[in-house]
Amino acid sequence: MLKTYLNKVNINIIRFIKNIDKTEVTQEELQVLLLLEEKGTCFYGNILKELKIGQTKGAKIVSTLTHKGYIKNAGRSAYFELANNF
Repeated sequence: MLKTYLNKVNINIIRFIKNIDKTEVTQEELQVLLLLEEKGTCFYGNILKELKIGQTKGAKIVSTLTHKGYIKNAGRSAYFELANNF
C-alpha cells in the first residue's frame, strides 16, 4: 500500500515538473515549487527554513515566482501556494 502511494506521489511530481518551463525557473525556484507541491500551502518562514535559504535570497525567489505567476498568496500574506496554472 505504501509503495502504491509513493508511486502516485512520484508520478504527480513528474507531471508537475513537466509543466514547468525550465528555461525560466532557477534551481532554487524549482526547490520552492516542489516544496509547495508537496505541502500545499506553506508559511514564508518555513519555506526559508526547510530549504535553508537566507531571508534576502528567499524574498527574491518568492517575489520572482509570484511575478512569473507560479505561486500566489494563500489567503494570508505570509502563506504561499502554487498558482492555479498547474
